[in-house]
Amino acid sequence: MLTTGASMGAFHAANLTLRRGDLFPRALCLSGNYDPSTWHGWGEQGDALYFQNPMAYVANLYGDHLEWLRRRVRLVLVCGQGMWEDTTGSLTSTRAFAGVLAEKGVPHELDVWGHDVAHDWPWWRRQLAHHLHRWSA
Repeated sequence: MLTTGASMGAFHAANLTLRRGDLFPRALCLSGNYDPSTWHGWGEQGDALYFQNPMAYVANLYGDHLEWLRRRVRLVLVCGQGMWEDTTGSLTSTRAFAGVLAEKGVPHELDVWGHDVAHDWPWWRRQLAHHLHRWSA
């Protein structure tokens, strides 16, 4: 089973795979921001946010659950470098999240596209077509 999404959907796909890898072991994430604490919402940033923030909870994983994730899940993080990828925080967040996954040894791939690639549906359709074939068949 594969989860996928663009922008906010990329965050949800990654979070779902990391939290429920038993049901959704693969995630294809397009132009996501994986740290809700940077979204400048309102209210306390307590446990409720922490446990929905893959940048936070993955950085603190260890032991049996981390080993299980290493054997079970795979994420593909895709992001362009063009218009709105910087202002949405997607490019910075995608690179940082890939770093956290690498540090913890969680299988993932980082695929950064060119400076002409915008945070927009025409590009997400191309990125989806480029990557989706690996999980079909």
